[in-house]
Amino acid sequence: MGNARPRLLWSGLAAAIWYTAVVLIGALATPGYSHIGDHVSTLYQSGAPNGPWIAALFAVYNVLVLAFGVGVVRLASKPGAARWRLGQAGGVALVLTAIAGGMDAVFRQDPIGSPVTTAGTLHIAFAGVSSLLTILAITLIAAWSLGRPALRHFGWYSVATLVVIAVFGPITAVATAGLWPTMGLLERIPIFGFVQWAAIASIVLARWQPVSRPATGAISSSR
Repeated sequence: MGNARPRLLWSGLAAAIWYTAVVLIGALATPGYSHIGDHVSTLYQSGAPNGPWIAALFAVYNVLVLAFGVGVVRLASKPGAARWRLGQAGGVALVLTAIAGGMDAVFRQDPIGSPVTTAGTLHIAFAGVSSLLTILAITLIAAWSLGRPALRHFGWYSVATLVVIAVFGPITAVATAGLWPTMGLLERIPIFGFVQWAAIASIVLARWQPVSRPATGAISSSR
C-alpha cells in the first residue's frame, strides 16, 4: 500500500510521454497530416486509415491519467491536513477527465466538411467536458499545493498553466470555427500545457514526502 501511491503518481509522467509519442507516431503514419493545421483528433477521426489503433493508443493515455488521479486522491487523503479536501477533489477531477477523454476517443470526430453524425456530436461534447474538467483539476490541485510550503512553487506553476489554458482555449475554439490554417498549432498550446503540467505534477508529487505532525501527547511525553 505504501509503495502503491508513488507508483500511481508516476503515471502522470508516463501519460505525458505516451501522449507525445502517440501524436508523433500517429502523424508519421497519417499521410498529409500537419501539426500546424490539423487537430490531434484528426489522427483518429471517422474514416481515418489508422484511426482505430491510434484511438486505442490514446485510450491507454487516458488510463494512465486515471491512475494518476487515483494517486493524487490517495496522496491528499489525510483528514485534518491543510486543504486536503481540495487535493482529493482535484484527484477526482483528473479521474473524470480521463473518463471523458476515453469517451472522446470512442466517439470519433467527423472529418471537416462532412455531414454531422451522432458520434461526431458526442465527440465534441466529451472533448468540451474533458477540457472543463482539466481546468477544474488543475485549479483544485493548485489551491491544495499553495497550502503547503514545500509545494508552493508547484502551486504557482499550476496557476501559470491555468492562465495559458484559459487564454489559448478560447482562441483555439475561434480558430477551429474559422478554419484557421494554424488551428492545429494553437490547439496544441493548451493541450500540451496540460500534458506538461501532468509530467511536472507527477515528478513533484511522487517525490514529495508529507510531513506528519506529532501527536500532542507524544510531544508532552517527550519533555
